Amino acid sequence: MPTNARILAAEFIGTLVLVIGGVGSAVIASDKIGTYGVAFAFGLALLVMAYAIGPISGCHINPAVTLGAVLARRMDRRLVPFYIVGQFLGAAAGAGIIWAIARDHDTTGVFGANGWGSNINSPYGLGSVVVVEIVFTALLVFVVLLATSKLAPAGFAGIPIGLALVLIHLATIPVDNTSVNPARSFAAALMRGTQAWEQYWAFIVFPLIGAAVGVVAWLVVAEEPAADTTLDSEAGRRGSAEGETVEATIQQVNIEG
Repeated sequence: MPTNARILAAEFIGTLVLVIGGVGSAVIASDKIGTYGVAFAFGLALLVMAYAIGPISGCHINPAVTLGAVLARRMDRRLVPFYIVGQFLGAAAGAGIIWAIARDHDTTGVFGANGWGSNINSPYGLGSVVVVEIVFTALLVFVVLLATSKLAPAGFAGIPIGLALVLIHLATIPVDNTSVNPARSFAAALMRGTQAWEQYWAFIVFPLIGAAVGVVAWLVVAEEPAADTTLDSEAGRRGSAEGETVEATIQQVNIEG
């Protein structure tokens, strides 16, 4: 299968798993597992997929992470459409699975949708959402870039990245049900409907701004210039063939041949 198709397929599967594991846990089981359980479900889904599809696509499963990778020069920007299409198709498929299971038994009352105010029964307003989505998406992208750098311990990137997502959810679920991922918000909006779509724009705009902020923070503390962390296609092929670590493959997937 061509590299582009494998990337699209990997991001599709990874985002689907993130949605059914994270959003699904909220919709189906939040009354049993609570905020802590939902937070860990999101983090575990990301951790598992980091090791499963990381060698193929880097396991972005989040348009904000893809933007961060492009801005940090960690990937070929010509691959962006394959990542984004795979992510949103995977989110839609995940939403379909959750809807088929729990359309009459949603434990959140809003199908895990992101938002603010009365739309999701949150006491927080748009101003809080702006801060949350920018700051915590920046944190996620910052951790991804540092955990997958050449200076990081080999073989462990999925752990801090997954735990970072747990931390983010623990801190922000009460505010807006935590997005930091436009594809995740898209999945919930498909199930929630009109009320979610009215506020969905915020969960595109502010996570993407947060991704750029995260890259800036990474540039401030990184000891290596961004260009030095870019793997060329030949190095990527060698890494795949020789079974190099998840860190190396998460850093970059370039067009082959």
